[in-house]
Amino acid sequence: MASFDHEIEIEAPIEYVFEWRTSPENWLRSTPGLIDYEVIEETDDGTMHRLTFKMLGKTITSDELFTVHAENYRTVSVIDDETMTAEMVFDYTETDSGTNLHVHGDFETGGSLFQRALQPVFKRYMKRQIRNTMTTMKDVIEAEYALEEHEPVEA
Repeated sequence: MASFDHEIEIEAPIEYVFEWRTSPENWLRSTPGLIDYEVIEETDDGTMHRLTFKMLGKTITSDELFTVHAENYRTVSVIDDETMTAEMVFDYTETDSGTNLHVHGDFETGGSLFQRALQPVFKRYMKRQIRNTMTTMKDVIEAEYALEEHEPVEA
């Protein structure tokens, strides 16, 4: 199984970052490879989504269980299907200048010989994608928060 860690400082309050990050509509705006999502079911355990990605030139659809483990502090995404097994934990920490967002991911491609052979390529791809996602998310959140907080008051 491959793992990665990435963190980024976002200049916006933790509640704002958490709310933004837990909205699937925003995943489409910040995740380069995500091309569609569908809410399949909402339960006490979390929300099941069907996610469609464009990865390495191929369209892949996976079901994900998204859960809030601690309001404003931790979310977890789990995918377990024939294409891949993955768990991504997002931890949110309040800082003096806003929010530190840390993501830890463990993932493994499917069991076929071809999928196992692609594991090193997939690992590099996933690390790059999460870094790009976090950078895009930071840029969008900071811009939107600044607009909301600093809109000119009309006389």
